[in-house]
Amino acid sequence: MVSVNFWFEFASPYSMISALRLLRALTGRINPNPEAQGLPSCQLPDLSDVSIVYRPILLPALFAASGQTMLPGVQVPAKGKYMFHDVHRTLSLLGCPGFPARPHTNWPPNTVLAGRMAWMLAQGPSYVCALNSSGEPSPKLEQGAQVLAEFVWRVFEAEFIGGEDIGSPRVLERLWNVYVAKADVGSEMPNGERAVELANTSVVKNGYKDNTQAAIACKLFGAPSFTTDDGDMYWGNDHLLEAMAHHKVRSLLDQPPGYCTKSAPSPKI
Repeated sequence: MVSVNFWFEFASPYSMISALRLLRALTGRINPNPEAQGLPSCQLPDLSDVSIVYRPILLPALFAASGQTMLPGVQVPAKGKYMFHDVHRTLSLLGCPGFPARPHTNWPPNTVLAGRMAWMLAQGPSYVCALNSSGEPSPKLEQGAQVLAEFVWRVFEAEFIGGEDIGSPRVLERLWNVYVAKADVGSEMPNGERAVELANTSVVKNGYKDNTQAAIACKLFGAPSFTTDDGDMYWGNDHLLEAMAHHKVRSLLDQPPGYCTKSAPSPKI
């Protein structure tokens, strides 16, 4: 089993597409549009020997470190218009209608709280329960991965398709209650209100901040990005399949490994 880091930001429309494709690959869901299943943008990765590590980051900090000033879709209006058109088209092919033709008035939103909650959940159900109480660690890590993928997708869905403010604790509380708190992960998860409280503790704040610093150390400059065990990097949803198959084709590449620094594991309590 190899690990691939999925670096994403909730303000990133292309991260949303990758989140949907990974969710379907993890849960065995298929594209309801069979005519589009062969298209590269709609194909699902083979995760039979790949472990996905979800790494939410804060793009403004990444942009600042790489010399960028703002989201490219904001800085270049024509590029922003095309980006929303392109993502709308791809999600429609994936059988997920409703993505807006243009940004909502509240885009880009404040994604800090959503990012912290995703980072916390990405550490595993036992981590969340340890923060909440002194409960026993959960053995159902695979189930936990599916719950994480579902929560991440639902946040994207609420933001872009629902037009909701994902900077609002109430929105995130509701999503957590529906997709996390009631999930069967072997331990009783905290409710949404408590999860928001935990996301505002210093250990989670620092973990999320350190995660973004790890992305900067990996020389990342945008989202979504994928990094591999040998320190290679793939940028963009269009490279999702290649990133997940990197370990299978590594011997065919004449580039030395280590484009980026091997990412450090997320801190644990």
